[in-house]
Amino acid sequence: MELRSYGTILWRRLWIIVLVFGVVVLYAAYHYYTLQQTPGALKAYQTNVVIRIGLQATPSSSDQYYTDYQATSEALADEFVTGPVLSSKEFGSQVQKQVQASPAGADLGPIQDSATISSALSATHTHALVTISVLWSTPDGAKAIANAVGEVCRTQIDSYLDYEVRTMPGTASDAHPQVGAQVISISDPALVDGPSAHEPILLLVLLLLALIIGIALAFLIEYLDDRIRSREEVIQLLQIPVYGEIPRARMDKETKRQI
Repeated sequence: MELRSYGTILWRRLWIIVLVFGVVVLYAAYHYYTLQQTPGALKAYQTNVVIRIGLQATPSSSDQYYTDYQATSEALADEFVTGPVLSSKEFGSQVQKQVQASPAGADLGPIQDSATISSALSATHTHALVTISVLWSTPDGAKAIANAVGEVCRTQIDSYLDYEVRTMPGTASDAHPQVGAQVISISDPALVDGPSAHEPILLLVLLLLALIIGIALAFLIEYLDDRIRSREEVIQLLQIPVYGEIPRARMDKETKRQI
């Protein structure tokens, strides 16, 4: 009997459930369509570039500087990974120019915006080895950007990284060793989950929550409505038997027009 009562309430308040659930369905459908139309949002291609950052030896260098060079190289690698180099406008522009110089005919994706290229780059490092990951919507674009990143690092990294050399008073200062980078390897593009791959699951959870909220609102509105609609409700509320009831009078068309 209770389940039948609940079903009657849900059927009576079905409009509020449909309204809430329908609005959320429209939002989820539009958002999912946007994800499908956004290249690389759900599925993307990842390429890794491994470079070694170090100092170029000077003519007066000797083995006694090896430890200092190694420590400085690791500090520069850490600065490259954690600093603003990869996300800078200048670095993105240089990579974009290098990509545009690659052979035409490949599907490179949206390479016209240097900010988009910068946002596709991330990096980690182990000692002086830096791994730069490129996450892009097309395999050709990921490979081209990876090659461009490696070339920019190899030829121009000294313009993005520098350090301070202090000499002891009264000693001759050696030439300032320049920062250099060597490209170790560039991996082939691999298909991976995009940055928004988790959002379809969140949309499903949102739909479930919308259904629960709609049902809760239906019961809340029913609780706040104090009207009596049936004989069963009279018996349930007053706890007295019903011996008779007056049926609702049917009005003909003439009566309705007079009203």
